[in-house]
Amino acid sequence: MGLGYNYNLASRVTSNTSNFSADPVKESDYGRVVDILLDDTREWMNVSVNEKYPIGTVKCIRLNKDNQATDVIVYAYPSTTAISNFPLYNEVVALKLEPISDLQFNVTSTRLYYSHVVNLWGSKTNNSLPSDTFDGQNLLGPDAISLSDINPLYPFPGDTLIEGRQGQSIRIGGFKSPKNKLVDNSNNGKPYVLISNGQIKTDNGVDHIVEDINKDPNSIYLLSNHKVPLEEANSRRDSYDKAPTKAKDYKGNQLIINADRVFINAKNESVLISSKKSIGINSDTLNFDASTYICLDAPLMYLGSKARTSPKGLKEPVILGNQLENFLAIMLDTLQNIGEAMIAAESTTGGPVGSLNLEGYCVKSSVKVLQSLLGQNSTIKSKKVFVE
Repeated sequence: MGLGYNYNLASRVTSNTSNFSADPVKESDYGRVVDILLDDTREWMNVSVNEKYPIGTVKCIRLNKDNQATDVIVYAYPSTTAISNFPLYNEVVALKLEPISDLQFNVTSTRLYYSHVVNLWGSKTNNSLPSDTFDGQNLLGPDAISLSDINPLYPFPGDTLIEGRQGQSIRIGGFKSPKNKLVDNSNNGKPYVLISNGQIKTDNGVDHIVEDINKDPNSIYLLSNHKVPLEEANSRRDSYDKAPTKAKDYKGNQLIINADRVFINAKNESVLISSKKSIGINSDTLNFDASTYICLDAPLMYLGSKARTSPKGLKEPVILGNQLENFLAIMLDTLQNIGEAMIAAESTTGGPVGSLNLEGYCVKSSVKVLQSLLGQNSTIKSKKVFVE
């Protein structure tokens, strides 16, 4: 009977185990995990060589040739370090003997390793088979819980799938399939990598599903010649003469990042964004804050879409503050001279010209007020915004 359907695995065998415990580990040996070393707060000693077991070591109950639990406790090292898949309590792992570090001196030197969790129930989250003494508490360990709403992904031809227990996934593929909405005859065989953290909610954790960039909590798609039906959060592009192709219509090499919030942080240097054609940013508000300065530079700079689209003769250029102030200073000096001349004005008979003289004093008074707004303490020029 295959291991995946041997329900007697939950029964502990107390007889005829001594011969099994003395047998060497075979390729088909298995063990039920009862503990795993995941940090350095505990020490497990391998008394046979007087050294500590490394983090990732499992303690398990060895199974006999009929895949039934024995009383034999064994310790097994993780078989790989590049990609680790750590089991939970009560899951069954495959055991095998492999060489140790002194292989070059002793070809028979081996120790026990575990290679993978046995796929008893076809679940990404829980492949446990508790013993008959299980009390209903901490089935998967003191800090792990069984998630019943995590669904497996549909595999497409030739896919490499990595699926986490909490709904994370990486799909490396590119071949056509009826359920693969990214690939058709025009791009069959073109590579893509789909990374998802979380998945859509279903009524159960059994049915196979396909990633959905609009419903998955967050996604990173690396595409070569594919079209993705991404729903844009904001589609306003009024600053363009011709708006870029919408996300759902573009087909080509592209990187798509989609999440409720995207935060990019360069903790020691810079964030640099470079594009051959354009960089489009659209949102309800655009906020730029800098500790030293903000510099915008281009041969032409437009504020407002009408500034860009209006005929040349109707475009409104920005005033230069210093040049305007110099112009106003000259005008005010001229007005001051006019005011003084008006004050000194006399009639043809040699007497004052009352109304003209009075207006002259008013002109001089107004000029004095206006002159106070210019110069070093100018109130008409910004202290923060400068243009060429």
